[in-house]
Amino acid sequence: MSPRTVDRAARRAGLVAAAKRTFTERGVAATSVADIVRAAGVAQGTFYLYFETKDDVILAVVEDIAKQILAAISADLSRPDLSPAGQLGAFSRILTSLSQDSSLADVADFIHRPENQRLHDRFAEHFLPGLVPLIERTIADGVADGSFDVPDVHAAAWFILGGLRSIELAGTPMEDMPAALDAASRLALRALGAR
Repeated sequence: MSPRTVDRAARRAGLVAAAKRTFTERGVAATSVADIVRAAGVAQGTFYLYFETKDDVILAVVEDIAKQILAAISADLSRPDLSPAGQLGAFSRILTSLSQDSSLADVADFIHRPENQRLHDRFAEHFLPGLVPLIERTIADGVADGSFDVPDVHAAAWFILGGLRSIELAGTPMEDMPAALDAASRLALRALGAR
C-alpha cells in the first residue's frame, strides 16, 4: 500500500471513530456532520471526500461495529477450554454484554427503528456471513463429540440464529434482552439435543 492509500484509509477510519464517539455522546439523530468533523478535527469538505451523507457514515459505523462484534465472538468461540455447549453459552453472554453496552445503545436503537430498516439490513449483511460459520463450527464440534444430536449442522445454525433474530423482531426492549437471550440459549441447547 502506498503512503497515500494508508493516509486515506486512516482518515476514513478517523472519521468513523469520531462519528461513533459523537453518536455515543449526543445520539445519532442529534449528531450533525458538523459535529462529526469537529470531533475528527477535519474540515467539513474532508467529510464529503469519504461520505456522501450522514447516512453513509452511520452505515460505516454500523459495519465497524459488526466487525468488532464478530471478532469478539470468534475469539470467545475459539477458546479451547469451552465445550460446544459452553461456546453457545459464551455466544449468548457476548450478545447480552453488547445489549448492555451504553456506547452501542443509541446506534443499536437507531438502526432498529422501522424507518432505518436499510441500515439494519446492511448490518445483517456484514454480520451474518461471518457469524454463520462460527455457529456451524460450534454445532459440528458438538455433533463430533456427541454432545449435540442434529442431522444437518447448517440448518441447525440457521435455526439457532433465526431464534435469536426473533427476539429482536418481537420488539424485545433492550432491558429485557439478557433474560430473553438466556431463554433462547437454553432452548437452542435443547433443540440441538444437548446432553
